Amino acid sequence: MIETFNKLLVALSPLKSILRILSAAFLVLMLSACSGMAEKQQLDRDIAASNKEQQIKKVKVIDDIALNDYQRALAYLDQGDLPQANKLLISIIEKYPDLAAPLYNLGLISEEQNDQGSAEHYYSQAIDADSKYYLAFNNLGVIARSKGQFKEASEYYSKGLNIAPDSPDLHYNLAVLNEIYLHDYAKAIKHYERYLVLVDGSANNSKAKNGTDKNVSSWIKDLKRRSR
Repeated sequence: MIETFNKLLVALSPLKSILRILSAAFLVLMLSACSGMAEKQQLDRDIAASNKEQQIKKVKVIDDIALNDYQRALAYLDQGDLPQANKLLISIIEKYPDLAAPLYNLGLISEEQNDQGSAEHYYSQAIDADSKYYLAFNNLGVIARSKGQFKEASEYYSKGLNIAPDSPDLHYNLAVLNEIYLHDYAKAIKHYERYLVLVDGSANNSKAKNGTDKNVSSWIKDLKRRSR
């Protein structure tokens, strides 16, 4: 039971680490937009090394005030001041409703406030703004799993993997879902093994630091034993 609980805890991405990633990605995105480019830098350098080629078809030029407000919102989030961050992010999406990053961060805030309904709404809006925003698919999958909607969770994770096939987090979450809830051990092993391959090749492997990689290796051995 304790081991199962640990697996589920790891499946939930930390708020602060994601926000730092999005901050850097958002800044690059805005600079690219101002120069007339539509290239979108990868949003999660820890878990999606293959997504550098992702493109945004339509990007609005963001004014300096909005960009500064976004950076301030990230700072507030890092400090745990969710109301101030929420206020700034709302003001940004009122001006630029087709920007996925602020919408995604509003979803993270809603999750921190235990408001799953609002989180789902913002994550869905982020996907509407950018259909390749795989982080939102991942988080929708986590929410669906927590609600016992295992089929929907699998679909969200799978959609995310179609966009970011080298996302360790998506492989990990799909492995946990298949092992614990869907009891499809073959799929669980497949995604655990792919997860290990990806994180072993990552320079910034946050999960390796907390021992998750070693745990996953033992889980794979156990699943293979149980599948005989």
